[in-house]
Amino acid sequence: TWANNGEIIMEKHWRGTIPRSIGEDFWSMVTKAPSFKDVSPVISTAKHYLVHIQRGSLFFLAILGGEGNPLMTLELLERLATLFQDYFTHLTEECIKDNFVTCYQLLEELVDNGFPVTTEPTVLKDLVPPPTLFNKVKNLATNPTTTVSSFGIESSTVPWRKSGVKYTNNEIFFDIVEEIDAIIDPNGQIITSEITGRIEANSRLSGTPDVILSFTNPQVIDDVSFHPCVRYARYEQDRSLSFIPPDGLFELMKYRTIYNQQAPFYVTPKLTFHKETGRLSIMVGLKNSSLIPEKGIQDMRCSIVLPQNVESAKIETTQGTHTFDSVTKELKWDIGKLSTMKSPSLTANIVPVAGSIFPDQVASNVMVDFRIPMLSLSGLKIDTVTLINEKYKPYKGTRALTKAGQYAVRTM
Repeated sequence: TWANNGEIIMEKHWRGTIPRSIGEDFWSMVTKAPSFKDVSPVISTAKHYLVHIQRGSLFFLAILGGEGNPLMTLELLERLATLFQDYFTHLTEECIKDNFVTCYQLLEELVDNGFPVTTEPTVLKDLVPPPTLFNKVKNLATNPTTTVSSFGIESSTVPWRKSGVKYTNNEIFFDIVEEIDAIIDPNGQIITSEITGRIEANSRLSGTPDVILSFTNPQVIDDVSFHPCVRYARYEQDRSLSFIPPDGLFELMKYRTIYNQQAPFYVTPKLTFHKETGRLSIMVGLKNSSLIPEKGIQDMRCSIVLPQNVESAKIETTQGTHTFDSVTKELKWDIGKLSTMKSPSLTANIVPVAGSIFPDQVASNVMVDFRIPMLSLSGLKIDTVTLINEKYKPYKGTRALTKAGQYAVRTM
């Protein structure tokens, strides 16, 4: 695990020791790239394969001594990053340094001889308790190297669920979370558009419940992947999900679909230059207010990177706040909530550095960020949630959220 300053925070070796110089070669590739996002997740060298992911300010790097499955390695790193965040709340350099013992214990349980073994958070939390204040005091009072009893796991017939789970109030919740990645031309027409979604669940059910979840329109989803608890044969049969849920929070499924319809809002940028002057205007508004839930579009932001020879920009907006970074030349407009009452606009008069002139045309993108609560843009909806194998009737709840991934609007 690397910090963003090139420091190795922690390392673990299986099947021999790999010299640190291999990791230093990786870091030199990172520093030479224009940005962290431009570094390939899989890098091939003369003797090794370097597989990595980035989460916040941290890099998780796996070094393979020979050919292997890169997707499995990437998924393992994703699981490790998610597990650290689940255990420590925040995924930062300080959190990992403060919980070295827990991190190494998790790696010991997660991987054996280079192969993933135990990846379920519910099982791992029985083997390696999260670092609560009580556990820290208990470790000080007893031998910190004592192995944690795994009685709850061994007695369970389902590897991802503990036995003997009991709740006073039985309930299960589902969140449909979708991210849209799109490129829109200046006239508002779609060039490319894709939705990546996931269903997050929070199960607080007693015993060993069997849940059947059905959708109103399962045909809108494609390219799915499931939590191991889902019975794939049942999904192939009638597109419903049948599963015994893990206890607590878990990701039930992921999916992807092409989205060819217009977004329920528009962003119309216009960027013009003429030698020593430049002008930017951005209009934002709703296209079809009937599609927008009562809470509206929230946390809407627009940002654009202007040419490097821009000295300053005089900005005026009808809603929200704005900033201009004279170093990165990035103009940010924080609109806030977008309502049906008015269409916010931004205008900016752009001034070049003394002695320089602007080109006649400059291609740039307006990056848009937003959240739409209670809406799944793909149209996916949960129809029924049925519980069998238990006599009680649980409380069931569903929500939806659509947010921006990489949503870009071209200026020309």
